[in-house]
Amino acid sequence: METATNVTTPRKSLKKPLLIAGVAAVVVLGGLGTAYAKLDLFKSAKTIYLQSEAESMLKMSDSISQAYGKYEAYMQPYLEKPVHSTAELGDINLDATIPDPQAQKVLDLLKDAKLVMTSSIDDQKRQQSGNLEVHLADKKLATFEYFMNDSIVGFRLPEFYAKYGYVDLKDRAALQQKLGQELPKRFITYRDLYNAMAIKQDEVKSVLTPYALLYASSLKDSQVTLKKDAAFSEEGFQAGAREVTVSFTQEEARALAAQIAEKAKADQKLFDLIYSRYHNVAVLMADSGYPVEELSKEDFRKNYDKGLDDLLASIKNDTSTSKEQLKMVMLIDSDHQILSRKLLFTGEQGNEEKVFWNSATYQNGGDTYYRYSFLNPEDAQDSALTITYKASEKSGKTTGTVGVAVKEAGENALDFKTNFETTKEGKKENGTYNFTLSFQDEYEPKPVSLSGNVTVSETKTDNGIDSEGSVKIAFANPSPDMPKGVSFKLKAKTEFGKPLDIPAMTPDNSVNVATLTDEQMMGIQQEVSLSAQKFMAEHQDLLQQFMMP
Repeated sequence: METATNVTTPRKSLKKPLLIAGVAAVVVLGGLGTAYAKLDLFKSAKTIYLQSEAESMLKMSDSISQAYGKYEAYMQPYLEKPVHSTAELGDINLDATIPDPQAQKVLDLLKDAKLVMTSSIDDQKRQQSGNLEVHLADKKLATFEYFMNDSIVGFRLPEFYAKYGYVDLKDRAALQQKLGQELPKRFITYRDLYNAMAIKQDEVKSVLTPYALLYASSLKDSQVTLKKDAAFSEEGFQAGAREVTVSFTQEEARALAAQIAEKAKADQKLFDLIYSRYHNVAVLMADSGYPVEELSKEDFRKNYDKGLDDLLASIKNDTSTSKEQLKMVMLIDSDHQILSRKLLFTGEQGNEEKVFWNSATYQNGGDTYYRYSFLNPEDAQDSALTITYKASEKSGKTTGTVGVAVKEAGENALDFKTNFETTKEGKKENGTYNFTLSFQDEYEPKPVSLSGNVTVSETKTDNGIDSEGSVKIAFANPSPDMPKGVSFKLKAKTEFGKPLDIPAMTPDNSVNVATLTDEQMMGIQQEVSLSAQKFMAEHQDLLQQFMMP
């Protein structure tokens, strides 16, 4: 009996093809999802706009934080250590043809002239001192010395009078009687004001975020429109974009303004932020002896509320009707970068375009560009202020341009342009700046035009900074009484940690202006007169060059 053998045909396993298909589906669907997210296909125009505004604010906040961080790092040694600086200005050359021989001698002497300035500042001790020396023909001609702290300021010209003259704010009563003017108890520095008014970034963010959310929630979908397939092009940069327009009718603008004003009135955190800075400055001024009448917190609150109540009343009482709208038109790329922004009024009939703000910004790799234009909406073609900045950074080298232009009534009231190049290698940084400037002087029939070049080289040392530079300026079509140009060179050295040497004021080396008697004043005048005669005798050869032949 034969046994039949069951032969089963081998089947391919479905596990592997199914796994491959599954992976492929995930990849395809994931790619489509990414593409849809990138292209914002599932997002409303309002969502795209708000996301772009959020991205823009985050980038701005990050840029400000980075810039402030660099500034703090740069300023730290100046604030924590005494700083001693020496600067020398020389090689002065005034390019001019002057028929007066005596005036020409002065110009010739300028070539050998030199100004030497020293300055020492201890921010922690609130002290500073310095001097200015004038050199002519390799001779030190004269010196001016000064020093000051919280309450004392002193000075002297040693070639004419050996003692310091000083004012001590502790003698306020005597000084007020002598000078007829009330003086403070101490001098206020910029750092004092900065510390009194400084606001932390997190503090600002926590206060402003609710207003951003209010704006976002009040904006209706119908106020935002989207036009695809737009294009951005400026300064050689081109990119595909979407045009987003946000519109406000008079009623919508009034409603939003009212909501913001009402929220601000009830916002205790905003009030505390504003009042605390006002209070800090008022206390600083009062403690330093400056005349100031500080409002109480209650009175400040009344003024704060009244200002917002007046605003709300004006909004409520405004019953005017018009087709005019406020519009904001933006070009936004696929990364939600706002490339351009234009603010305009549409006019009474709603069909005009009265632009009062126009800006363009982009970052593309190492390229950065900013343009901000503020225009007169009634005459945007002929009245505008425009600021531009363009830079390209690569391998430690940055090149770019900066411009400021003011147009009034169709005329260029001011036109400033500069192109620059900076390089950084190790501890050394070099910069070259070429510029042109043209402006309209009310006393000149034609615009005043000039061009120039500035070079700067800065090297960081173990305890400071060494720098040198040059300045050249040339005037275009100068009048006969104006020079063709001027140039000079500057060398400077900054040392951190070098202590100040401020002399103690004693009757032997100083005169107190507050207690100066008529007899002492007469003695000073006599001594200054004798010193002046001695000065002229010592520099007789130099001074004779200025005498008439």
